[in-house]
Amino acid sequence: MNSFTVDYQLSTGLTNIIILIVSIYSLLTIKKKEWKLFFLLMSIDSFLGSIVHLIRFNIIIDSIIWITLSITFVLTINTLLNIFLKIKIKYCLLLSLILSIVLLIQLFLKVNFLLTFTIYVLLVMIITFYSIIKNNYKNKIWFIIGYLVQVIGGIIFLSKISIPYLNYNGIYHLFMALTLIFFTIGIKR
Repeated sequence: MNSFTVDYQLSTGLTNIIILIVSIYSLLTIKKKEWKLFFLLMSIDSFLGSIVHLIRFNIIIDSIIWITLSITFVLTINTLLNIFLKIKIKYCLLLSLILSIVLLIQLFLKVNFLLTFTIYVLLVMIITFYSIIKNNYKNKIWFIIGYLVQVIGGIIFLSKISIPYLNYNGIYHLFMALTLIFFTIGIKR
């Protein structure tokens, strides 16, 4: 039987909806196709995230949603390699496939796949941040601010800081939405 979640899961699901709204707005208002792909994938990620946090299905459906979310999030992160490092999308897709297989193997072996995933995301962020600093992007200040906001959110997430009605996941999601807003400003200017 399906049921709605309560407490922190509910607020985490609602903050995913905030990311979804920002992502859809950005998707509909920007013109650059590589960024459209990024925001389309972010929309899918946040939609799946809101479902998995808001509704309790059976364990099989929950697992399928989580696995799908992990794969789409890997794709999303790798689009940043395409955007900032100009790595061809076919190589980003291949890298996504390889990483997804590694994460799925770790999941089924009950190895902490989140650690591998977090390290990979951090590595991509560092590489793309360096590219932003090094290259002469227009309005790169907005991307720098977005990355700094993301780092603050990540520190809160890793520290597991919570406030009433909002745990570290929900707080991190708010920082992610803010990061996306700064990215959108940078893209549009």
